[in-house]
Amino acid sequence: MSFVAELRRRNVIRVAGLYVVSAWLLIQIAETLLPIFDTPGWVLKALVVLLAIGFLPALVFSWVFELTPEGLKREHEIDRSQSTVDVTARKLDIAVIVLLLGIGALMLWRPGGSPTDTTPNKAVHSPSEARAARSIAVLAFEDLSAEGDQAYFAEGVSEELLNLLARIDNFKVAARTSSFKFKGQKVDIGEIGRALNVETVLEGSVRKSGNQVRVTAQLINVADGFHLWSASYDRELENIFAVQDEIAAAIVQALKLKLDLGSATVGRTQNTKAYDHYLRGRQLTRVPTRSGLLRAVEQYEQAVALDPDFAAAYAGIADAWVWLEDYGGVKSSESFPRAEQAAKRALQIDPESAEAHAAMAFVLDRYHDDSVGARAAFERTLQLNPNYVTAYNLYSDTLYDLGEYEQALEIRRKAVALDPLSVFFRSRLANTLSSLRRGDEARSILDQLFDEFPDNDFAHEEMGNLEAVQGQFAEAFRHYRFLHDARPGDPFAAAQLARLAVQFEDRALQQAWVAAARARGEDNRWELLARTWLGFAQGDWRDLDAVAALHAGYRGAQLRGAIAARRGQWPEARQHLLEAIELAKAKSGDLDYRLASVALIDLAWVERELGLDDWQARLTPVHTTLAKYQESGISDLNQFDAADYNRARLEALMGRREAALAALRDSSQSRVSPEFLKHDPVFAAWRDDPDFLKFVADMRAHAAAERAKLEGVALLP
Repeated sequence: MSFVAELRRRNVIRVAGLYVVSAWLLIQIAETLLPIFDTPGWVLKALVVLLAIGFLPALVFSWVFELTPEGLKREHEIDRSQSTVDVTARKLDIAVIVLLLGIGALMLWRPGGSPTDTTPNKAVHSPSEARAARSIAVLAFEDLSAEGDQAYFAEGVSEELLNLLARIDNFKVAARTSSFKFKGQKVDIGEIGRALNVETVLEGSVRKSGNQVRVTAQLINVADGFHLWSASYDRELENIFAVQDEIAAAIVQALKLKLDLGSATVGRTQNTKAYDHYLRGRQLTRVPTRSGLLRAVEQYEQAVALDPDFAAAYAGIADAWVWLEDYGGVKSSESFPRAEQAAKRALQIDPESAEAHAAMAFVLDRYHDDSVGARAAFERTLQLNPNYVTAYNLYSDTLYDLGEYEQALEIRRKAVALDPLSVFFRSRLANTLSSLRRGDEARSILDQLFDEFPDNDFAHEEMGNLEAVQGQFAEAFRHYRFLHDARPGDPFAAAQLARLAVQFEDRALQQAWVAAARARGEDNRWELLARTWLGFAQGDWRDLDAVAALHAGYRGAQLRGAIAARRGQWPEARQHLLEAIELAKAKSGDLDYRLASVALIDLAWVERELGLDDWQARLTPVHTTLAKYQESGISDLNQFDAADYNRARLEALMGRREAALAALRDSSQSRVSPEFLKHDPVFAAWRDDPDFLKFVADMRAHAAAERAKLEGVALLP
């Protein structure tokens, strides 16, 4: 008998076939399951090597031994006439057939691919997939590094993927705040999909060791939990950017989308050290505190020092300085020029940077008094990245300033739709609703936030604003006091507490909280606003001179005109107010604009005192603006821009007593302080009027009752 025939007789060839098929099936199963458990890449490699090593011993074993009814016996010990090799052969054939069927089923479920291939595995379409998905949530990738200190890097990788996917037209990408909420939680994919209202979820992990990085990612269909695509990548750290692009491209292919990765990666660095600094900076900006934002600027600056063409890092610098002006007590004359310079540099490198356009828009609105230009910049931002949720927040503020109240509210709702789990965006929606006097809906949102997050500072901020607007000064005080302690570097709450002290007519308390606001940044925006409130309430024109000198643009001219008018310096007042009107027109494109109303009322008053015949014509756009206020139900926290107060001033100026008193009554418990009425000459003719005096007495009684509710509360900083 030939050697080959003997191999067949002893079933060696069948065993070889069974071994190969079994090993291949085992490898495919391991390749599918191991990434789910974030198993290191060497485990699969070791399995392949062990199976290869075991092939020859398996053949030797099948040559030497034979399976009999009594168990394994050496082949030479068995009588040929009693051999059961034929029975064993049939069993082996059946086993091979069964395994081949299993392989076929596996191939139908997930076509193969090496876990360390440079090309990701092909998409696996589940039976339920009837159309291309139109939405995704990118979860925070898990840090599996040995030291556990690379969370910022793992989150950075996932956020870069989120930003790439966010550029796709007509494709909803859940915002980072909401999708990252599930970090470290064992939550069912279906539950995540329902919470974020998305059809697909991308999850994964990053293991970084020295210059090596392993990224694993899985794209899952929410409806049935099927993996649409999965892959693992073992790379040198320098290739992390290519891995991000490969994953994004694989997702785009799996979901039948289109993305120009070439344009999407302009302005990105290839310097891994610069990228590391950038990720650290971005991590520090997550919670906007003064110390964190200043450290973030340092990280971004180290990034651009290593790579001067790193547009995203410049955009980060601009963004940080914008928020430092708002949350960090940095005065605008220091923060906004730096933000503008960084945004310009980012746009020079990458004109398609949504982040840079958004930062520039904020600078235009806040620093250059150009709301029209800001609106155009925000619209360009959202063309470039329809999912850039931060821009929605700032854009809504600009629209509100322009009097586009319903559109501002719509933009707020879009932000919440993109980031449904974000306390910040839900609280900002409540803020706009409160400003539009839709207090019931605003309170409903805030009550839900307090149920979920009782100590959240954003919820306390907006509840304080709502209570103040509705005249609940004691509750507002408590919320602002909590906020002041919760945000050590933010002067906002101290300024609001100073405003409440104006309602209480407590000079010492007013000065104490102004000082507390100033302690968090000399001449910061909120301190200046508080000093403005106090100056008009106390008739302190000297301090208001100092405040006005620190304001540029419309606000500075308007304040200088208002102060001069209250001093009876009519020609000087008219000059400043005419300048303010021109700046307001440039800022908004029209005088039908809420901030312009303040200057126009003062200008009409001044021109009346100067004996000019056409002073009433100045009030035409004010009538239009106030009608829009009434239609929308505007209710501002700011005393000077408050609709009812300005309506009362206009009516008093026109000599319409009943209409002026009616407007004052509309704001009786919320914004107008007796102190303001005392020092506003527009109301001089009514100060001995019995109805006017009763109104003032009612306001004082209400403020006193609210003050009494604070008994036992530490009122001073």
